[in-house]
Amino acid sequence: MTARLAIPVLAVVCAITAVVAVGSAVDRPPSSYAAASGTADIADALAGLSLVLGGALAWIQDRSRVVGVLGMLAGVAWFAPDWEGWVGAGPLVRSLAAAVAVLYLPLLFHLCLALPGGRVRGGAARLGVVAVYALAVGVAIGRALFRDPFLDPYCWRTCLDNAFLVHAEPGLAGALGDIWMRAALVVAAALVVIAALRLVAATPAARRVLLPTLVPLAVAATAEVAYAVALVRTPLENPESAGFAAIFLVRSLAACALGLGLAWSVVNVRRMRSSVSRLAAELAEAPAGTLRDGLAAALGDRDLEVHYWLPGSERFVSSDGATAAAPAPGNGRVATPITRGGRTLAVVSHDAALLEGRELELQIGSAARLAIDNERLQAEVLAQLHDLRGSRARIVEAGDAERRRLERNLHDGAQQRLLAVSYDLRLARAAAEKDGDLELTGLASLAAARIDVALGELRELAEGIYPAILTEAGLGMALASLADRAPLPVELGDIPSERLPPAVERTAYYAVEETIHEAHGRGASFASVRAERAGDTLAVTVDDDGADRDGSLVHVTDRVGALGGTVAAGPTTLRAELPCA
Repeated sequence: MTARLAIPVLAVVCAITAVVAVGSAVDRPPSSYAAASGTADIADALAGLSLVLGGALAWIQDRSRVVGVLGMLAGVAWFAPDWEGWVGAGPLVRSLAAAVAVLYLPLLFHLCLALPGGRVRGGAARLGVVAVYALAVGVAIGRALFRDPFLDPYCWRTCLDNAFLVHAEPGLAGALGDIWMRAALVVAAALVVIAALRLVAATPAARRVLLPTLVPLAVAATAEVAYAVALVRTPLENPESAGFAAIFLVRSLAACALGLGLAWSVVNVRRMRSSVSRLAAELAEAPAGTLRDGLAAALGDRDLEVHYWLPGSERFVSSDGATAAAPAPGNGRVATPITRGGRTLAVVSHDAALLEGRELELQIGSAARLAIDNERLQAEVLAQLHDLRGSRARIVEAGDAERRRLERNLHDGAQQRLLAVSYDLRLARAAAEKDGDLELTGLASLAAARIDVALGELRELAEGIYPAILTEAGLGMALASLADRAPLPVELGDIPSERLPPAVERTAYYAVEETIHEAHGRGASFASVRAERAGDTLAVTVDDDGADRDGSLVHVTDRVGALGGTVAAGPTTLRAELPCA
């Protein structure tokens, strides 16, 4: 713990030293912006201290160590110009401060790409950070070795000596300064664009996390652009100039807001940790609670998903038992496994800008894992129910396909051959009549009549096996045909005219057919049929005036249940509800 606090304490001491250094300049021309006015002094102190303290808070929090270091270093780099203008300091301190001041913008650039967890994602982003640091360090080293402040016509801070000077090269030092000013324009502009793009591309949950830091970063980068443009136009910097003073105040306010944003991010992470901890306690006390809804509310991520692992079938399912794809990290999301006793219970897919996976798993205690294991078992039962329904639906589908095959074979095979025989008999009868053979004519007529009867019975059999009109014209026409062939009068009420899914039409038809024949067996003299569609549900109702039903319609219940529907049967009424989605 002492080692963890050492770096933040050191950064705070450096910041306080810079504030003291500004106060030491009395009765002298201002050698820093903070020394130019009381307002600038307060703004300078608030900006640097906010960055250092915000970074220190982030450093203390395990998740944001890198962000904390970047924040503290940015605060130190912010105060570097104050040390450079510190008249009472030694040449080494002032020279070192002049070199460190160049790193302020690269640190902001790195921070923009590293938020919120401290990792720079993507090869291009990492290459950009390395390139910006390399350019800044190269310029700092070159100016430290070859810039003599006494020979610099634009020097306005402490311009007496350079502790690192190897050989005075005013031209080279000036060229390096120009290179950095123009590079700063590009880097700062890129920082504004990157911050804006990250906010636009972020999910609502990630945007809430990033907004307090990326907006100040964008404002700070915009102020750096203005500062670089002002230096390009007026190389001799004057802290008492209205333009330079205004830019400095904007830079200070942006840096102060960034420091506050870093501190807020620490508070926000602690809040999410606390919310997850409370959720873990609630799950432990009420195992029936849903993990997905609780975590989504605790983290503020509406797109959060929880997939439960079923080792028996080696697949993931959602809380309702539906098979789900294996959650994979990417596109700004991370997959966090929740384990118990070395077994994977579930995998949580959530926004990467929120709690990291290790943190999320640590916040879920052993008692909560027991509750999550119970939810996984419940999801497994629901998955088995899904599998059973799917199996029933496939069996029904296979039966219907076989019925249709038999209907087609009867229609295209036996029926066509009987028609051919009937045609041949009619030809034979015509020939017998022409020859005056009355006996042969009578036999041919009798055979043709019997074939016509057989054809009628065959058509009725084929229609009973599978009504072709159902496929060709839909449920309404099929029920009308059924009413014509029914063993008792059938009154048809409202029937949907639009086509429904084939499985739904077949199930509704067979439910009505089975119920009508069952009503006839109970002595009914008539039946009424109606079908209504409400949203994604088709409700089919059959009423009759027969005796009370003494049993359930097992075949109807099984067939409707295979599609996930329900059947409610009264003494003389049946209502079947079928999902149409």
